[in-house]
Amino acid sequence: MKQVLVIANPAASRGGAVKALVKVRKLAKAHKDCCDFDFMVTENPLHATELARTHARDYDLVAAFGGDGTVNEVVQGLVGGNTPLAVIPFGTGNDFARSAGIPIGLEEAIGVLCRGTPAPIDLGFVNGRYFVNATGIGFDGRANYEAEQITWLKGPPAILLAIFRTLRYWKAVPMTLAVDGQTISSVSYLVGIGNGPFIGGGLKLTPDARVDDGKLSVCHVADISPLKVILNFGRLKTGTIGKLSEVTHLSGANIIVESELPMPVHVDGEVQGLDIHKLDIRILPKAIQLVRNP
Repeated sequence: MKQVLVIANPAASRGGAVKALVKVRKLAKAHKDCCDFDFMVTENPLHATELARTHARDYDLVAAFGGDGTVNEVVQGLVGGNTPLAVIPFGTGNDFARSAGIPIGLEEAIGVLCRGTPAPIDLGFVNGRYFVNATGIGFDGRANYEAEQITWLKGPPAILLAIFRTLRYWKAVPMTLAVDGQTISSVSYLVGIGNGPFIGGGLKLTPDARVDDGKLSVCHVADISPLKVILNFGRLKTGTIGKLSEVTHLSGANIIVESELPMPVHVDGEVQGLDIHKLDIRILPKAIQLVRNP
């Protein structure tokens, strides 16, 4: 019998997780023959980290119920221990779940939690913080900030509106990107660092990224017009954005991004700041165990 701690973020999906948590509890009871569930609900930012760090050793696995930000917080408390992570996705984008092959549906995700087996995955590490899926700099960081301001839409529609808001005024800034010593210095529209292939509710900015391949995938986009972004937006769905002349894909273990001008940055969909000047990023291979499909 697996002893499972579910750390639930009631604010996920613009507060929709409160109602969904009732369904999760019912689904958990349906699996009582193989899993014994306890639930803890977060009360403020970073509370998920505290709960995971304090209680993980008492359980066979810890499940994050919420979006990528909730998963990120739980991971901060699990790294360095032996308790595996599980994910019950219910957020705005759920991109880490997509990247790791975890079903988005609640019933299916809990089925994976109960029947799946832990397997090692990599983590990224940026300026002292772990990330599970992606770090975005420039346009990507600003778009996540805009998404946080939109409270009347949920899911991919909110992300899409934030992208188009950002297109109206975002301007590329001079950046220096170094990936394992290979350097690009240019006026840059965005730099995306992916441990997984998906961002923005299923967009493939780093289509070749895998959560367990021991490297980070990098997408650098040089200065590009908003019109060209709009005309080629479909390439983010098909994973063919690399065909544009402004786009360079790289991969590596150690990455530095610098700019004299302020850079907006998100980590796993959570805005870290709008005026960051340097990011030191690296891969941590096999840093945590994740319960995935059997």
